Amino acid sequence: MTLTREVATLTAEAFEARFSDLVELICDAAKVGQVNPFMEAQYLVLRSWMSEQFPQVSHVFSGSLQTEFESLFVPESLALVLAHDEGALMSRLLDTQNAIVAWKDKDSGVI
Repeated sequence: MTLTREVATLTAEAFEARFSDLVELICDAAKVGQVNPFMEAQYLVLRSWMSEQFPQVSHVFSGSLQTEFESLFVPESLALVLAHDEGALMSRLLDTQNAIVAWKDKDSGVI
């Protein structure tokens, strides 16, 4: 996984790219079945970025979708994301990805 470059103005495309980094990391950790220190460090970087950017994109998510999205970056560690899976992790990833893609397709401008 490579983290995308920071951009001065957040666009739907930039947000989608960073979200894809998060999805890839979560999927890699789930596939391996454990989280190593490097993965945790990457998660902390992505978690921080998502937390900072979320107010700008919160309009994309509503109701339970917002809860699903937040469940991917609010936990303090990647291990906690996986521990709280309850069999719905892939569904949460797909639901949030679909919302981001729909937003990007609708409004490819600057947030």
